[in-house]
Amino acid sequence: FFRMIWIYWTFYFIFLLASVYSECVTQIYENTYFQGGDLATFFTPSANYCQVVCTYHPTCLLFTYLPAAWTKEPAKRFSCYLKDSDTEMLPKVDMEGAISGHSLKQCNIQISACSPDVHIGLDMEGKTHDVAVADSYQQCQKRCTNDNHCHFFTYASETFHNTSFRKKCFLKHTSVGTPTSIKVLDEVVSGFSLKPCQLSEKDCQMDIFEDQEFSGINITSFFTPDISVCQTICTYFPKCLFFTFFTREWQIESQRNLCLLKTSTSGIPEALVSREKAVSGFSLLNCRRSFPACNSRTYTHMNFLGEELNVTYTRGHRACQQVCTDVIRCQFFTYFPLQDSCNEERKCECHLRMSSNGSPVEIVHGPGRISGYSLRLCKKRASTVCMQHSARTIRIVGGTDSSPGEWPWQVSLHMRLSRQRHLCGGSIISNRWILTAAHCVMSLENPNIWRVYAGILKQSEINEDTPFFKVEEIIVHPQYKYAQTGYDIALMKLDKPMNFTDLQLPICLPSKEDANILYTDCWVVGWGYRKEKG
Repeated sequence: FFRMIWIYWTFYFIFLLASVYSECVTQIYENTYFQGGDLATFFTPSANYCQVVCTYHPTCLLFTYLPAAWTKEPAKRFSCYLKDSDTEMLPKVDMEGAISGHSLKQCNIQISACSPDVHIGLDMEGKTHDVAVADSYQQCQKRCTNDNHCHFFTYASETFHNTSFRKKCFLKHTSVGTPTSIKVLDEVVSGFSLKPCQLSEKDCQMDIFEDQEFSGINITSFFTPDISVCQTICTYFPKCLFFTFFTREWQIESQRNLCLLKTSTSGIPEALVSREKAVSGFSLLNCRRSFPACNSRTYTHMNFLGEELNVTYTRGHRACQQVCTDVIRCQFFTYFPLQDSCNEERKCECHLRMSSNGSPVEIVHGPGRISGYSLRLCKKRASTVCMQHSARTIRIVGGTDSSPGEWPWQVSLHMRLSRQRHLCGGSIISNRWILTAAHCVMSLENPNIWRVYAGILKQSEINEDTPFFKVEEIIVHPQYKYAQTGYDIALMKLDKPMNFTDLQLPICLPSKEDANILYTDCWVVGWGYRKEKG
């Protein structure tokens, strides 16, 4: 994603008021100006780009854009006015040439900061930090993409009126990542860095340095639950090149979970300082794969503190996260699954919160709390979030109780020989295939002895009338010998396609963007005992 201040505002996770729910509105209003509600003004080369800026801004719900054809006040051409309103609407004023629209925060679409378009005849102004000769604007854009500090560029063609500037490539940056102004100028081409399009040719530095603090120029800081969120914020922040994260064991209590964003003139840390319980790393903007702006993970035993927007009651932390996602100003939440925080319907307190910068003002560690962020900028909502875990009251030995539909991909595999019994668990990966462990089916590879139960919460609820799927084929990994040597996977093909419902859905296989699970809490799902044996 583009290193712009409105992208780092992504991790403000959209500053919103409680009890205001919103639908996706994609309508564009031509010759219309939204009156009032002004938040900030940026300069963007198009109305579409203005809408993306609004979408990532923490409080923007509406925008008005003045295009190049704006004639009333030439100095205001290309102005992008970000606006807010408690009612999600502002008075519309007829204004010829003005373009207005809505933030796409509530739209279930993938929003990208990749902007490959170039703008002929426009000079996007900013601080020029490098000038070089280039044979084409494509070469200039490539140079910008491979420059650590470059946000955008302007290229003067070989027919530019000033001969000394012809075929010159001007690499530029600003404190906010967008131009300070835009002017119409013949024989020039401007555009943005293609780093957010994963086209940088510089090294992707994914190494994590434990017990090391990177020395450099401190930009700002946030409280984050783990190093992954810290690294993501650094990736999106307009000037951040590397970071240091102080873990929960850091010796200074007030700095625990603190994420320090840093930069340097050279683009690399000035020094590495040994610090126990500090972890450092780099922005991932140069990597040739994207990293999602949203953070779908939830964090057990953490309380995200911030301004209280509302307290509601939900059944499970996933439902709490969904409420935060739907409430238009919620940035993060904390779910209280303790018995004294739950009502007679077994719904527990869901605290919807916000802060001025979109991150918790403090993170308190302790049992009985589950926290996380709004999923507004995720492509999918909480109902299909991968690998959520249960937040129910502890009832299973060594684990927690689950609620219906909380693990919709989990199936129970029953084996019928002399009697029927649950033998193993499995995961739905498509409407015909179940993934399980090879050791579960070794010596039991006859498909006719298996039954697959989906959407089951309690084993005690299974009886002869409970629907099940028969197995048509079993495939064991050809290199499997025994569990300790690896390759312990097998596939079961169902005899008929499975209809997906809220209680039976395929598992969300991790994308490339989610493949890095370092420092991630993982949960094992299955059926357990209610009391110790023996």
